[in-house]
Amino acid sequence: MTLNPTARATARRDVADRIDRFLTGLERARRLPNRRELFWLRDALARLQEGQYPEGEEAMHKAERAMTIPEHAARDLATNAGMTVVELRGLLDVITKP
Repeated sequence: MTLNPTARATARRDVADRIDRFLTGLERARRLPNRRELFWLRDALARLQEGQYPEGEEAMHKAERAMTIPEHAARDLATNAGMTVVELRGLLDVITKP
């Protein structure tokens, strides 16, 4: 199913806003994302960049609930690489830059 330009822009904004709200919550709590949150945040950012907005929403749903990381990714040492909220926000800014 192809979305019209207005629907695509709305879906894109919705995913970006959801990521932004999550990052703001982390900033207010003055903490870094845990391993599970970070995995799903990165996934949501990648989906946003690729224009896969429903998948980005699903990834954010999983981040907000700190859902389990898929087994294949849990074994990957790169999954343990941390990122700060500032780095994540910078990545969001780069992706959403017009």
